[in-house]
Amino acid sequence: MEVLADCPEWFTLAGLGVFVYQNEPGRSPSATVMDGNNSGSRVIDSQVYDLARQTRPPAGVALIIPDQPSESLRAYLHDLVAADGQLVVVPFSSRTFGLLDLTGAVRLQDRLGIVMGVPGSAVGEGAPTVPEGRLVPIESAEKLGTTGRSATAYRLLPDALVANRQKLGELTTGTQPPSVAKLASYSATGGSPTAGGDGFVAGDLTPLAGVYYATFGDLPQLPLAELLASTSPLSRTGLNAALGWEPRPMPLANVLQEFKSGRASAALVHASSESRTAGSLWMVMDHAGRLGWANGTQPVASVVLDGAVDERAASLEDPHSEFVLVGPEGLPYGPELPPEPTWTPRLSANARRRGDTILLGPDGPYAATKEIMAKLASHDGPVVLVNVRRGVRSKHGSTLDELTANSLHHVLEKNPAISVVVATEDNDQLKSIVVNQHGRSSVQPTMLGFERFWAVEGPRSSYPEQYQSLTGGALARAVALADKPKAGPSDLVAGLINQPTWKGVESYLEQHSSELLTREVLRELTHLVSVSAANGERPSRFGVGQVKDHPFYRPNLTLEAHRALIEQGLRAKEDPELGGERPLEPQHASLMDAIEPHTQTADPSLFLGYLTSRPLDAARLGQPVGDYVTGLLWLRELLQATRNPEVTKVHLADVLAVVRAKGELEGERAARRPGQPEIFRAHAAMVAVIADFERVGRAPAGWRERLKATDCLTGTDRVFWHFMISNVFVPMFPEGKAELRSIREFMAACHDKAGV
Repeated sequence: MEVLADCPEWFTLAGLGVFVYQNEPGRSPSATVMDGNNSGSRVIDSQVYDLARQTRPPAGVALIIPDQPSESLRAYLHDLVAADGQLVVVPFSSRTFGLLDLTGAVRLQDRLGIVMGVPGSAVGEGAPTVPEGRLVPIESAEKLGTTGRSATAYRLLPDALVANRQKLGELTTGTQPPSVAKLASYSATGGSPTAGGDGFVAGDLTPLAGVYYATFGDLPQLPLAELLASTSPLSRTGLNAALGWEPRPMPLANVLQEFKSGRASAALVHASSESRTAGSLWMVMDHAGRLGWANGTQPVASVVLDGAVDERAASLEDPHSEFVLVGPEGLPYGPELPPEPTWTPRLSANARRRGDTILLGPDGPYAATKEIMAKLASHDGPVVLVNVRRGVRSKHGSTLDELTANSLHHVLEKNPAISVVVATEDNDQLKSIVVNQHGRSSVQPTMLGFERFWAVEGPRSSYPEQYQSLTGGALARAVALADKPKAGPSDLVAGLINQPTWKGVESYLEQHSSELLTREVLRELTHLVSVSAANGERPSRFGVGQVKDHPFYRPNLTLEAHRALIEQGLRAKEDPELGGERPLEPQHASLMDAIEPHTQTADPSLFLGYLTSRPLDAARLGQPVGDYVTGLLWLRELLQATRNPEVTKVHLADVLAVVRAKGELEGERAARRPGQPEIFRAHAAMVAVIADFERVGRAPAGWRERLKATDCLTGTDRVFWHFMISNVFVPMFPEGKAELRSIREFMAACHDKAGV
């Protein structure tokens, strides 16, 4: 089980497929139980090891654990089950270090919800009664019947797993052939428990396998009889393997087209872990072409294709959800997806253009967007229509989901001619983005009693105005209440700053270097940076203070980096001694190797090396370097270049602009997985503290709070910063040696929440 490699310090190998619990990170040895190799510790009874070897699943592992596991260990075991499912836990008594009796085993399993090994000696006369089906002997019934003896060991199954398998067994009775009708009758009773009292589902997707069996018959790689005989939960990985197909993300419009064309009869949907409906479920189509939700434990329910109405539909709209499409014969297949759209400047990566309207949010046959689009057809001028999907509620009001909020910012920044944003529902963050930060007008539906009105509000409004219809003057009034359109950048500069990724910026800069590396372009970018900063300093329409003080404000973190790239390019271009020199780049593969002082002017490739995590030449470095360390090596080279700016022409303020911009272009933000740690922003917070140290000559006030506000960095990152502070910044700022060491110690003690 490869997943055990994620936390090897928790378990050590004690034989083929058998692992014994050791120390938990952050706990002292005295607080946990050791195996017999640790002097001074009690030795776990050999019978526990024997039981682990006997009950280990053929293709899985057995884990020996104490009978009083911590919450951290419990959560870790749940992750293992969900990732693989092929494991058995064998507990030992923390008092005697021997086997548990059946009562203790049942009590512990009711807390864990995981298959557990139980000795045969614990089951028999005088033992407590266990519900039918939970105790499964490791020997076959035929073998036990032949020998006439009791089982040597049992696997104790969780209630939820037994209930799921008993429900699945209903499919072996009756004569109705597999079909949607059989699925409907099979699901009608529903009610099969799939979770314990704490909500843990035991990693078991047996009910979803039941949906397939009822609709199509045996899974391609897992007959019904084989799953019924199994004593392990069916994980997401196991279900995919049973289908014989790897899931993949695809746009909702493509999934719906597969159903409409008749090529798909069902689709397995795996929602991302951060989705509002995390988990998996089936979408099936009946003979009348109607779509229904099926999870094997509840009656089939009609699909409402609107994530604002049905949270299950939100998983379809989530770009991180994955699908397996199944044809009418029950065979999974891969649809022919259209090619990835080429990047169109001034159009967000998450937007579609319909005439003069730019649509943001989920795409699909939604009644709300259809109604609004019909009204917008008569409007003369560009409009953004946002199909609102709510994010996490905040104390400042309703929010947008992250992807839509990012896209809305980018669309409004790139299109100064757009004055009006129409939304499918009222949303506080959308109004703040549109009216407060970008000076446009928002048009949102609102209810007064039982009647719907359209609320129009712009930067010139004294109060929100209500209109009964979009076509009754609401759109014209919205245009009048918006700020006058500002002049946008030149086409040349727009092509640079509207690239979706830093790799795209690098390619664009290579193609247009002669036109971009000019003082005129630098002045234009400097002006754009100033305008952006001034916009944040305007009085806020919502609350007190300035626009930038509002919690929904989002600064443009990339403009300053574009300016720094062009300015550094000009410095290199104007250096007569630089011709023919190899650009500055990492010279060593280890983060702790000494760095030689730089002796030449840096060109933009140094900045872009960090922004793109450009791969390093293993032959030149003497060994290959992983992607994660590659980014740190480029950052180290950047910071080293600030030690002698009179030679490199690299200043800490420019490095800060570059570090703040990594991963912030729209295509890069859209590609992030939900819950992914903000490692780049954490590095930027550290560089910002160092830059302020340079500016004021000492550690800035409140630096501890600023660093605590970031995601904690990994152990690798902390080793990096320990080296950088000791070997780069202490020599740069010798008068601040004590304070820099305090910063270093703070980073070293930071709790690792992120992981690599």
